[in-house]
Amino acid sequence: ERAFARLSVEHRAVIVLRHLLDLSLEQVGDALDVPVGTVGSRLNRAMASLRAALEADARSSTSVPQVSEAVR
Repeated sequence: ERAFARLSVEHRAVIVLRHLLDLSLEQVGDALDVPVGTVGSRLNRAMASLRAALEADARSSTSVPQVSEAVR
């Protein structure tokens, strides 16, 4: 949820329309009034940003010891 919130509105929109509503790239383009190539580009960048944010969160959560581990 935090990683998704970090994305721009344009990137969140293409992810929601494409993956949650299962629209085709053409339908997403029509809904956003942008060319299909722009949809593909935004979707590619959005997924890369989302992946990077999730990986960063995973790294930060494993590098910080949990309170119960620190007490042991």
